[in-house]
Amino acid sequence: MTDSPATLRSHGYATGHATKQLIVARAAEAFAQKGFYGASVRSIAREAGVDHTTLLHHFGNKVALLLAVLEWHDLEGAPEVLPTVVDAELLLEGFVGVARRNEATPGLVNLLSTLTAEAGSPDHPARTALQKRHALLVGLIAPAIRTRREQVSIDDDLTPEQRAGVVIATWEGLQVYSALHPGELDVPALVEQTFRRAFGLD
Repeated sequence: MTDSPATLRSHGYATGHATKQLIVARAAEAFAQKGFYGASVRSIAREAGVDHTTLLHHFGNKVALLLAVLEWHDLEGAPEVLPTVVDAELLLEGFVGVARRNEATPGLVNLLSTLTAEAGSPDHPARTALQKRHALLVGLIAPAIRTRREQVSIDDDLTPEQRAGVVIATWEGLQVYSALHPGELDVPALVEQTFRRAFGLD
């Protein structure tokens, strides 16, 4: 008995999805180690066990592959549950949880650190995507800071958005330092401390 066309299509979709996921995972490793410009499409395809034309069939070009890697990174590192209301304690718990999980995936952290440093160049293909990522994080953190300031007195000359930017920059800087000096800093604890000060929870 032969498989039906629908079954064959289903197998094809599953195989195609698995191939794409493998390519993205290998691309993440390559971008983390060599940066966007240092990693080649052919070498990524080779590591994924596919021809470079197969890679281009799935992603079109290197920039599209990079954006897929960034999306994958954020899905891997996203809090399991994001609060539906602005709640400083829940937000703190969620992001500290991410910091703890990042400790177990240094490759992902190194990827984002490498790309963030490269994206300082105005023409870097990841620049817009990373700016949008920062805007999303600021959009989560700043409202919680604003709400806390309405509840308690917090001595801070920065706006909630600016303070959220400092929180994000501090976290990213801690991760870069920790990658260069493994084990010297308790990054999750310091991330928690940074959030607590921003929220006035000390």
